[in-house]
Amino acid sequence: MQRYVMLIRLFQAIATAGVLVVTTVNVAFAQNNINLESDTGDVKQRASEYDYIFPIWGKDVMERGFDVPYPAGANLIGMYITQPIDIGQLQLGLNGGPLVPVPSITFGENSSTVYTGNLRVDLWLFPFLNVYGMYGIAQANTTVNVTTPIAFTSSVDQPGKYYGVGVTSAFGVWGHWASIDINWAWADLEKLSEPVLTNIIGLRMGHTFPLDNKGMKLAAWVGMMKAEVASVTNGSIALSEALPPDAVQKVEEFYENYQTSEWYSNLAKWQQAAVDEMFGKLSEGQPLQNATVQYDIDKALAVPTNFLVGLQWEINKEWLVRTEAGLFGRWSAMLNINYRFRI
Repeated sequence: MQRYVMLIRLFQAIATAGVLVVTTVNVAFAQNNINLESDTGDVKQRASEYDYIFPIWGKDVMERGFDVPYPAGANLIGMYITQPIDIGQLQLGLNGGPLVPVPSITFGENSSTVYTGNLRVDLWLFPFLNVYGMYGIAQANTTVNVTTPIAFTSSVDQPGKYYGVGVTSAFGVWGHWASIDINWAWADLEKLSEPVLTNIIGLRMGHTFPLDNKGMKLAAWVGMMKAEVASVTNGSIALSEALPPDAVQKVEEFYENYQTSEWYSNLAKWQQAAVDEMFGKLSEGQPLQNATVQYDIDKALAVPTNFLVGLQWEINKEWLVRTEAGLFGRWSAMLNINYRFRI
C-alpha cells in the first residue's frame, strides 16, 4: 500500500509543478500616469512659478502649454487575474535523485487565478519618461489537468512575493496621448528554487477630458499588453500533498498493471525505460514524511498578448484613482489609488 501512496503523491507533484509557472506573469502589470493634453489656460502662468527638480525640462514643457503631473508618486494597487497556461516537457527526481525525463505524461487545459497587491513608487525624470519600482504579494490558485496516463485534476494554492522595476515613455499624438511601458519583475514563490523573471510590455493610447475648472479630469484609454516568462522552472515539492480523493483508486489500479496498459505499450523503448525508472523509485520504501520531488518543467503562457481598456479619475493634482481591465484570453481587473507630490 505504501508504494501506491507514493505514486499518488508523485502524480500530485507532477500536477503541482505545472502550477508554479503562472504566478510570475501576473505580478508586473504596466501602468501609465499621463496628463500631457494641451491646456494653455493657466499652465503657462504656473510655468512662471515652476521651481522644482523633477521632471527635468518640466518648466519648458509647461511654457509651451502642456500640463504635466506632479513628478513623484506612491501607488497602492490591487489586481485580479485569470489566465490559461501551457505545460510542456517535464523532468522529475525523487528524494534528491537524478532528474528523469517524463514526456509520456501529458496535460490538458490548465488555468490560474491570482489575487495580488503591491506598493509602487514612481518618478517622472523627464516629462516623457517615468521610472518606477514595486514590491508586492500574491495568492494564486491553479488548476492543472493531467490527461495521460491517468486523468485527474489538481487544484493548488500558493503564496508568493515579487519585486520589480520599470520605465514608461509618454508622448502626445494629435491631441491625444500614448505611452509605452516596459517592466521586469522577479517572483519568489514558495515552491520554486529561485525567483522567476517576467517581462511585460504595454502599449496604450488615450485622451484626457477636463471635468471642471478646478483641475478635475477623466482619462480613458485602450491598449495591448504582452507578457514573457522564463520558459524553464525548477524546484521541489513535498510528496505529502494529496490528490483529489477520486484519483486515488485510479492511480492504485493503474500502478498494479501499468506495464500491460495500452498507454505503456505505445511508448518508445527509451520512454518505457524512463517510466520504469521513475516507478521503480516508488517501491524503494522512502519514508513518506521526508519524501520530496524535484522537477524541471518547460512552460509557456497560452495567451501571452491581451487587450486593455482603462479609466483614470484625476480628483486633483495630488489624488488619482485608476482602473483597468484586461480582455480576451488573459482576463484581469485592476484598481490603483495614486498619491502624487512635488520634489
